[in-house]
Amino acid sequence: MTLLAAGALTSCGSDEKTSPGGGSSDAVVIDITIADGEVSPNGDAVDASVGQPIELCVDSDVADELHVHSEPEQEFEVEADPGTDQVFTFSVDLPGQVEVELHELEATIVELVVQP
Repeated sequence: MTLLAAGALTSCGSDEKTSPGGGSSDAVVIDITIADGEVSPNGDAVDASVGQPIELCVDSDVADELHVHSEPEQEFEVEADPGTDQVFTFSVDLPGQVEVELHELEATIVELVVQP
């Protein structure tokens, strides 16, 4: 996995966006909300392509750690800052299924289905 950027504060768009046809360099954007001990989305499958930027836009009321279970594994520190999107951008270098989970809440956020 290649880290492109992490921790930028910005406004994110709507849930999981990709350009038509897949395989594009357009980013997959996943909006994540962590509030009152719950996370959304929770276990959704999201399509991506090898090398495609993936943006995790996190709005959280608690500090936690995002784990991206690819090779190598990637971790992002989430701060408790409700109402402010924290953006973590990365790409996956190998095809397959990649779980993105929240460490402290022990919740699977999404399962990335990465195509060649």
